[in-house]
Order: sequence, then C-alpha cells, then structure tokens
Amino acid sequence: MGIVRGDIVAFVGAGGKSGAILQTAGELGEAGVPVLVAPTTKMLVSEADRVGSVVTSEDGDGLRSKVTEALAGQGAVVAGSGILSKKRVNGVDPAWIPQLAPDNGVTLVEADGSRRRPLKGTAVHEPLLPHGATLVVVVGGIRVLGEPLSEERVHRPEVFSELTGIGPGHTIDAGAFARSLLAGVRNAPEKARQAALLTALAQRR
Repeated sequence: MGIVRGDIVAFVGAGGKSGAILQTAGELGEAGVPVLVAPTTKMLVSEADRVGSVVTSEDGDGLRSKVTEALAGQGAVVAGSGILSKKRVNGVDPAWIPQLAPDNGVTLVEADGSRRRPLKGTAVHEPLLPHGATLVVVVGGIRVLGEPLSEERVHRPEVFSELTGIGPGHTIDAGAFARSLLAGVRNAPEKARQAALLTALAQRR
C-alpha cells in the first residue's frame, strides 16, 4: 500500500480491518519501523496483545507520554483511552492521533466498526477518521459478491440499501459492492491517499 514512515493510516469498511492492521504492523516491525496502533472505535484486547503492549489513559498528554516510553523499549504499541467490558480497548479521540503518532514510525488506526461483517453500509457519521490521516484504506470482503443482502452479511443493511439501491434479499453485485466501498472514503481528507483492500475471509461460525 506504499506505507512510509510518518504515515497515519486509517482502516475503514468491513471484512478484515483488524487482520489487515495486524499483518501490516507485523511487516513494518520486521522492517524495523516503530508502529503505533490507535483505534478511534474499539479493538479486542486479544488482537491488541498480538501487536504489543497496550497503554491507556483518558488524558491525551498522559497517553502520549506512555506511548513514547513504550516505543522506546519495543517496536510496537497499542494506545487506547481505557479498557471496556468484553475485553475491548476503547478508542482514542481522533484529534489526539497526530500528537500520539511517532515521528519516525507509522500509525495504524482502526477507524470504523462493522460487527465483524464482510461488508457494511457506511452511515453519514462514519468513519471516525483520525486527524492528519495520510492514507485511508477501505476494506471489503468479496465473499458476499453474488449473495443476497442480509444482516448476516452486511452491517447496517438499511444504510447499504440507501447507498446502493439493493434491497433486502437482492443480490449484492459488483456495482453495489463498489458503491459501498466508495462511501467509506467519502470523508477522507483531500490530500490523503486512498486505497481499497479486498479480502476473502472465511465465514465465521
């Protein structure tokens, strides 16, 4: 995706954002690039632990100090505003991201929720893009192509219908899939690069 040091990368959409962040963090770590993962929504602690230490604070300056200290001793860290029930890391204020971002590293942000569906209808208030985003990656699971629209396959199916014209039970075709992805980047900063990441994750049972 052409990620370079100094990038703030926001992952939006559905169908594999967390997996993409874990993969990207691992590859950057192997290249010796410091990595901060900072969700603006929520992230499972079990996934965050696979990146590195988790540091939290409800204060932006306090969180910045913790991130700096953690990155001085390891290659990757996850930052949140707290730990919620169901073992989830609570997201940080999108406005905090630029001050948290390591100057010589890369910041990866999970900036959207999808309840682990392969695709979603992006509401007008979504996604929670971080300030200073330089790259917005919209993720979509291609296994829904050719399948009927349902809540099992699409998060916010009613919004998806409004965006695409595809009604409940109707087939999700390539055009509808593409229009749903475009909605995920409609609020991207003007100068931010954009990319689409198509995944083929197996159905969760």
